[in-house]
Amino acid sequence: MSSALADEPTKPSVPSQTYPAAKIEAPASAEKLVLIRQFLRAIGRQDQLDSASFLERYAIPGGVMWPIKPGSQITEDLRSGFERRMSALKSAYEKHRATYQKAYEDHVNWEFTEDELAKIVTFLESRVGKHYLDGRWRMEAYTETNTEDIEQGIVAEAQASLAK
Repeated sequence: MSSALADEPTKPSVPSQTYPAAKIEAPASAEKLVLIRQFLRAIGRQDQLDSASFLERYAIPGGVMWPIKPGSQITEDLRSGFERRMSALKSAYEKHRATYQKAYEDHVNWEFTEDELAKIVTFLESRVGKHYLDGRWRMEAYTETNTEDIEQGIVAEAQASLAK
């Protein structure tokens, strides 16, 4: 190996981008904004933005809004405790809701052309597209469940190899 090559810094592995973002900086036209909102609705993100359900992880027992110390007992009803915390999160979120909406709309505008969005939305709203969306989350959930033991074994084997 030549010394010139040996002196070059190694670059981290970066996944290839076969389909890079459209990188559209101009604001979306009214027509494209309609497509963006259809896209967000089709993928389920709009419901999450409307309901603040993406914040649920903070309201579950053990989440940052419900710290539980090891060995302590939960004295609050889980359902009402969760609902109380979600209510507080939704209230705090409301003043930021428009910012979240704009952030998603701006990124979808930046990522896809109007023509791409029209094709994507047509697909996602079709019977096959809806099946794809439903099937995608089931595939991930079932596969992760069915391989959980294998994954734990992989981690345990890797940890053991590091201890050597």
